[in-house]
Amino acid sequence: MKKILPLAAALLLASGAIFPAGAIDALSLITGADAGTAVDAATSADRAVGKDETPQPYTPSADPEACSKRLAEIERLLAEWESLKADEAAARFGVTAEDVTRRVENLTLLKNAYPRIINAISRKKQDDADLARQKGDASSPELTLNDKPPYKLGYYDAYIAGLDDIRKQIDDAKEDLERFDSYAAASQKLVEEREAAWRLARDNYQKARDQKTSWQLHGAAYLLEIARAQLILDGFEKERAATALAKYELQYQRRGYLQKYIRENLDLSAESFAAQIAALNAEIKKLEDSRPALNRQIKQAEAAAETAEMKYAADDKDKRAAQLEMSYRTAERDRYRLQLEQLQETLVLYAERKRLWTLRYDLARGAVDETTIPAAVKNMNAEIKTLENNLLDVQKDLLSLQSRQSAISKMLDSGTTEPKYLPGLKKYSSAIQASIDSCLSYTAAVVSLSAQERAFVGELQETYKTVSTFDKIRAFWKTHAATLLNTELWQSGGYAVRLREFLIALAIIVFGTWGARKLVHMFSWAVGKYFKFDETSRRTFDRFVFYLAGIAIFLTALHIVGIPLTAFAFLGGAVAIAIGFGAQNMFKNLMGGILLTLNRPFRLGDVIEVTGIAGTVTDLGVRSTLIRTFDEKEVVVPNSQLLDNQLINWSLSDALLRVGVDFGVEYGTPAKKVRDTVLRIADANPKILKNPAPWLYFAAFGDSELDFTLYFWVNQKIASGMKVSGEIREAIQEAFAQEGLVMAYPHMDVSISSAGTKNGAPQAAESEK
Repeated sequence: MKKILPLAAALLLASGAIFPAGAIDALSLITGADAGTAVDAATSADRAVGKDETPQPYTPSADPEACSKRLAEIERLLAEWESLKADEAAARFGVTAEDVTRRVENLTLLKNAYPRIINAISRKKQDDADLARQKGDASSPELTLNDKPPYKLGYYDAYIAGLDDIRKQIDDAKEDLERFDSYAAASQKLVEEREAAWRLARDNYQKARDQKTSWQLHGAAYLLEIARAQLILDGFEKERAATALAKYELQYQRRGYLQKYIRENLDLSAESFAAQIAALNAEIKKLEDSRPALNRQIKQAEAAAETAEMKYAADDKDKRAAQLEMSYRTAERDRYRLQLEQLQETLVLYAERKRLWTLRYDLARGAVDETTIPAAVKNMNAEIKTLENNLLDVQKDLLSLQSRQSAISKMLDSGTTEPKYLPGLKKYSSAIQASIDSCLSYTAAVVSLSAQERAFVGELQETYKTVSTFDKIRAFWKTHAATLLNTELWQSGGYAVRLREFLIALAIIVFGTWGARKLVHMFSWAVGKYFKFDETSRRTFDRFVFYLAGIAIFLTALHIVGIPLTAFAFLGGAVAIAIGFGAQNMFKNLMGGILLTLNRPFRLGDVIEVTGIAGTVTDLGVRSTLIRTFDEKEVVVPNSQLLDNQLINWSLSDALLRVGVDFGVEYGTPAKKVRDTVLRIADANPKILKNPAPWLYFAAFGDSELDFTLYFWVNQKIASGMKVSGEIREAIQEAFAQEGLVMAYPHMDVSISSAGTKNGAPQAAESEK
């Protein structure tokens, strides 16, 4: 019972603190009274609140006094709860021991939240005062500089490093602002969720006012109060981050003005620049001179580490001392190796700083083409990225070393380590600390150079704004055109073929081919004046000379642009496969063209017939021959077909072509009249040759007509035999109509006569005419 009374007091405080008058009476819950009695007892504290009204949870505020008062209430209540046994309290209130533990944890969270709110209020006042003081500072920034102009490059670099620290603080403040903004949004969502949970607990309590619903209502109220307190804290942190960002931006603006002031007053005279470069070279030489000694130390440390490892493996008496000695020697060896590696990288950093100073000096005296600034900025950004990656690697090494150093410090400070091992631990600690110092020194050099390069990138970009648009476009085209022309198309035989060489070679081949064609025609015309060539021979000669010229142009183009034939070696396999799978037809036609040129079974303009195709030869090519048929169709015949099949040349010896026109007349037509009429028609046609003279051939007595054939000759260079034969047929039809001659057509006369009967049957005779 003695333990129950403090619990009653605690619950009473909780009810009064979390809920206003009208809340459930904690003492009634402890004593076992029903909910209605408890509510009636609680109403005595405030008569203005009816017994059916439900109390509201406590709402934290940003008032330090209110927070302090609430903190005192929570601390008293928490003290009472902590004095109770969880299982007894759980049995009394009808909950589990875990529920009691959760209640104590929630009260502890509230106890920790209110001091944080009070501290946040105090920090916000201080931050606001600092920001107001910075905004009100109207002093000239130049007065804060200890040195007077002109300034050296080293001084400028040191100032840039400090400015870069502020830039990083600005970036951190922006990240904090974004982070706390997301935290505040999450806290607001949590408040809304817990308000909904509290409303649900309130409704359940109003339906059944018992110990269970009262417990749930108090728990929901505590959780809601925790969420609201966290929302206030997140709001303060967000405001604090915004204030810090404003402070850093003011500092950066002020120091940025000073950076510009120092840059404009840099001592970039030739003498000062040479002196600063000489000082930098002296630092580089000092580092290089320390390299041999460091190499010796590495060898000694490696030998000592190897000896320590062997001793540790063989020593069975004092393993702890041997292990400490091995760890120390290993750390010494790693330390010297790390120092050598960072020394080499520091030399690279110094060389980059020297290049940076030289570029700034050249830019100041106008020795840099300002249109190349974008390329320089791109390269410098890539170097900044490399420095950032190096910095990340060093930071990983630092974390590892600091972790080991922390473990050693704990062993030294614990007081449990035997005295005989302390010297070994201290030596081990000193070796680790030396490695840490080396990493910190290298980190400072990397950070300094990175800041210088970022600042110089900004300077270059400002300078580039002064470049005219025309110069920018010209430089852009020049740079990108060069990049495009240097694109590698393929690589073979140790030689790369780029777009530039390929285009030059292609232009030489195209224009060389065009010029070669013109020269070949001129050469053919000149040779034709002294030698008689027919058209076929002339074209064959032209093609032969043109192909030779094409090969020479191709080889010349490759030689001019410096592309060896080995660069096309990758085509060899493709060519071999093509020949194996079907290129033999191409070579067959090629050989056919050569044989046709040598044997000359026909010439250009000859009328030939092959595989059912008849017409005039219009072109004899390397792979095929072009034939124009009599119905004006262009037919391409492969040369192999002209060799493998029967070829009829209608005009091999001359251009004369004999044409025959067949026709028939009815029986009874005078043959002499037919001859005179038809020959007169032939003589009247100017396209028919007089010599040889046309003549009419009485071919046969047909079944229904008298068959005639008119033969005449035409010069194929002047007229087409097919067209002339058509004209003759039209003229014959017209002349026969005028002369009363009848063209024959197939017909049959049938007659049946009675010649008596034989053996009682009639006899029939049939005659055909």
